[in-house]
Amino acid sequence: MEKTRSKLNNVAIEGRIQALKDENECLRMEIDYLKKLKALVQKEKKLQFFLNEKAHRL
Repeated sequence: MEKTRSKLNNVAIEGRIQALKDENECLRMEIDYLKKLKALVQKEKKLQFFLNEKAHRL
């Protein structure tokens, strides 16, 4: 009986570990997306600044 309980606990722990690995992967993908989005926003800000400077000169 004790071995069965131990095996069930191990299965539950392994399942939780896999769930955490999956969640970790999702979070990594989300971080990568946010980094790319941040870079895009920074480029857009630079472009807007450049266009505003050029408009003021005209």
